[in-house]
Amino acid sequence: HLHFLSFFEKISVNIRGFGKLYYALARSDWEWKPAEQDMTVPFEKGSILVKQLAGESVFKVFSAQSTEQKWVVEGQMMPSSYWLCLFKLTPYSYFLFSYNNSQPEAKRFVRFVDKLVHTLAGLQEEYGRSGELRQTIRQLEEKLVKKEQHLVNVERNLRRRVYEIHNLLEVSSELYSILNLNQLINSALLIIVGQIGCQRSLALLYDNNLRRYSKKYAKGVDALELSDFELAVDHPIITYFEHNRRAVTVEHLLEKEEFRPFAEYMAKRKIEVLAPIIHSERVQGIIGSGQLLSEQKFGKDELDILNILINMISISVSNAQTYEEVKNLSLTDGMTNLNNYRYFEDRLKEEINRARRNNTQVSLLMLDIDHFKNYNDTLGHQAGDEALRSVGWILKNAVREEDIVNRYGGEEFCVILPGIPKEVIPILGERIRSKIDEYPFYKENVQPGGKLTVSLGGSCFPSDADNFEDLVYKADQALYKSKGAGRNRLTLYNEE
Repeated sequence: HLHFLSFFEKISVNIRGFGKLYYALARSDWEWKPAEQDMTVPFEKGSILVKQLAGESVFKVFSAQSTEQKWVVEGQMMPSSYWLCLFKLTPYSYFLFSYNNSQPEAKRFVRFVDKLVHTLAGLQEEYGRSGELRQTIRQLEEKLVKKEQHLVNVERNLRRRVYEIHNLLEVSSELYSILNLNQLINSALLIIVGQIGCQRSLALLYDNNLRRYSKKYAKGVDALELSDFELAVDHPIITYFEHNRRAVTVEHLLEKEEFRPFAEYMAKRKIEVLAPIIHSERVQGIIGSGQLLSEQKFGKDELDILNILINMISISVSNAQTYEEVKNLSLTDGMTNLNNYRYFEDRLKEEINRARRNNTQVSLLMLDIDHFKNYNDTLGHQAGDEALRSVGWILKNAVREEDIVNRYGGEEFCVILPGIPKEVIPILGERIRSKIDEYPFYKENVQPGGKLTVSLGGSCFPSDADNFEDLVYKADQALYKSKGAGRNRLTLYNEE
C-alpha cells in the first residue's frame, strides 16, 4: 500500500486538473485520509464509498454533482466540473482522487489509472499462483516511470516549440517591414545565425544587370573567401533548387557528382546547409549556413526552422523587389529609362548637401537637342522618340559610373557630376557633344546642317550657386547662351 501510494503521488504530481488523493484501509475502519497527511477527512456520505465497488469491480468514476448524491469533501461541496475516481488496490486498501473533467490531460490520466488498476488487479490474481510475475510487475513499474519521464520530455519539447513559434512570429514581423533589399538580406542572415545558433551564414542573389548570381552577403565568413563566388543561371545547383525548394545539406550534395565541385567549395567555407530564395517561381538566390555553436551536425529541428525562415525571407524579398520596382517606376522616365525630374531634383539636392558637408564640388550639365521640333514634325513622333532614347543611351555610355544622367523634360537632359570642378566640365561636355554629333541618327539630314546635335550649358556648386534652384537656373542660362551662339556647343555659366 505505502509503495503504491508513493508511486501514485509521483506520477500524478504534474497532471493538469488533478485534484487531491485520498485512501482508506480496512484496518482503519475505512476512514478516509489525504495522502499527504495522517488525519481523518470528513466525507459526507463517505461511508458508502467502499460499497461503490461491489463484486469484481475495482474501478469507478462518477460526478461529484451527480443527481443521486452531492459529495461533500472536507466540509466543502465539490465544484460541478470535478469528478471522483474510486479504485481498489487490494481488498484492504481503497483510493479516491478528484479531478477536473474539463481538462483533457486529467481525463487521459484517469484512463491511464483505469488501465493500471485493472492491470494490477490481474497481476495480483496471478501473483497468488506464480512468483514469476513479480519481475513483470517491476518491469511495468519501470515502464510507467519511463512513461512519466516521456510525458515530461514531451511537455518540455512543446514549451520549446511554443517559444520558437513566438520568436518566429516576431522575426516575420521584422522581416516583412524591411523594404530595402540589402538591409533585408543582412538582417535575414543575422536572424538565421541567432535562431539556428550557427556561426556562419551567407547569401548569393541574382544580379539583373550582370544576369548571373553575383550579389554576395555574409555573416561570419570573410569576404576574401567569397571573392570568386558567382553562379551562372544554368548552374546545376540552381536547376536543383528550381525543382526542390527546401533546405539540403552539403553532405548530401557531395554524394552527387554534378554538385560535388560546388559542394566542396561550400564545405571548405564550413557551410553545411543550403536553401533557395524563391520569388515569382524563380530562384532569386541561395542562402547557406554552417558551424553550429553546439558543434553538432544540422539535424531535423535546425532544418525545419531554416525552411520556415527561408519561406519568410522569400516573401520579404518578393515584397522588397516589388517595392523597388514600383519605386523605380515612379522615379524613371518611361521613354528613355533614365531618371526622371523627380529623381533628379532629390538627387541633386542630396549631392549639394554632401558637397557642402565634405567641402567638395558638384557640377551640372544641361543639354537640349537642337531643332528637335523640326526633326519630330518632319519624321514623326516615332522617329523623335527613338532619337530621345538614342541620346539617353549615348549619355549613359559617355559619362563616369558615378555620374547621374536624367531626362529633364521634353528634349532636354541633365547630368549630375559629383566631385567635378568647373574647369573639368568642358572636357566631359565636349565628349558628350562629339559623341552625339558623330552618332548616325535616323534620317538626320532633315536637320539644319544635316546633323542632329545638342547644345550644352554648365554650372558648378559652390562657385556659381549654393543651392539647387540657382545651380539649375545658371546651367540653363549657360545652355541658352549656347543656343544663341549658334548651337552644337558648350557654354559655362559666367556672371558677365
